[in-house]
Amino acid sequence: MKIKILLLTLSIASCSTFANDVSFSIGGGYPYLVIPEVSLSTNDDTQRWYANYKLGLDDGFSAGFEQAVSDNKKHAFGALVGAIGARDTDQKCESSTNDDIASEFGNIIGCVISGIFDEETTNGVGLTYSYNFNGLNNSGFRLKLDIGYGKASDSNEKRADGGISLSYEF
Repeated sequence: MKIKILLLTLSIASCSTFANDVSFSIGGGYPYLVIPEVSLSTNDDTQRWYANYKLGLDDGFSAGFEQAVSDNKKHAFGALVGAIGARDTDQKCESSTNDDIASEFGNIIGCVISGIFDEETTNGVGLTYSYNFNGLNNSGFRLKLDIGYGKASDSNEKRADGGISLSYEF
């Protein structure tokens, strides 16, 4: 985990010489509850490169590119690689064959806890749409939709997935 963060930091730091502005944003949504992000704008502020860490009941990294498509730079389309979304794995919880009430109660509690934390991230490639309330690469709120196709992190099942987030760029 520490190696991933170090590699992400080094890759962003090495690219910062090519960008005009480095920005930080924090947000959340579904299926990821907290999404810190670092982005680099281009010379004309109509494009941005970004890397983020998505944290929820599962987690993952993603990196991408966005291009403004309107004159006011509020609408942007893009592409991403990495964590696209997360889904419930639907793991079955089996009843214990033990007649001991304490053992059965422990099994029920274990099933409830594993049911909460049995999501797995879909890693792959995807497309993005974002609405930037103050324009791309400007401070303010951003609403972003991700959709893509990839492989589940644990089961290796191939599937389409997506997410939605609201973030604030500083």
